[in-house]
Amino acid sequence: MRRFLFVTTAARFVAAILGAFLLPVAAASGQVVERRVLIVAPDDDDERVMLAREAVAFWNRTLSDLDLDVRLREPDLVIAAPNSRAMENFARQVSQRGGRLPKGSAGPQPPSELTNLQADVVLLLSRQPLMPFAWALPSQPNQPSRSGSPEFFVAIRTREPERRSDDKVLRNVIAHELGHTLGLSHHRATATLMCGPCSSAAAVEAPQEWLPLTADDQSRLRELHLAQ
Repeated sequence: MRRFLFVTTAARFVAAILGAFLLPVAAASGQVVERRVLIVAPDDDDERVMLAREAVAFWNRTLSDLDLDVRLREPDLVIAAPNSRAMENFARQVSQRGGRLPKGSAGPQPPSELTNLQADVVLLLSRQPLMPFAWALPSQPNQPSRSGSPEFFVAIRTREPERRSDDKVLRNVIAHELGHTLGLSHHRATATLMCGPCSSAAAVEAPQEWLPLTADDQSRLRELHLAQ
């Protein structure tokens, strides 16, 4: 049985440290907090752009259905950005760590081409067949309040057209990684969105386009994002 490429100890490590970076959203009742998403794509006809937009729309429907006051803003799109090479190199470094805990300066350090972007989540549609991930970025010394500096770097692998229903699999992979940016971690229910490990067959064979969230996922989202 094939596994999603994002299911490795690296992904489990990322999920484990999210709580140290992601604080509950503080919003007045009825006030929606928007998290800015920036998609970086190699070209304007990349089919993953639509998949990413669909994943953002899925999360916004879900958050609305749960009556939570946070949304993912309709993504901005950057095509063939000059800074994408530095981000590709950083994505490869993170992916190749295999979940080993970065220790101080020995860990992969995000390039300024990434940390200077104005977004909460930077989503790179990589040119590489790497392991997809959501990586919590450290606060920048010159931006202690994180104003404008990305909190998460998400990288998505290239498409695999020879794999059956790969677009459906990738759509769920992107939604999975965005779930980490909202504070969700892995669990062992394999036929669910935040599974870890996961089977690509679960996404392919699911009767709906999206793998479901568990009751624990929903409770965690309410804990983090329900307005006080």
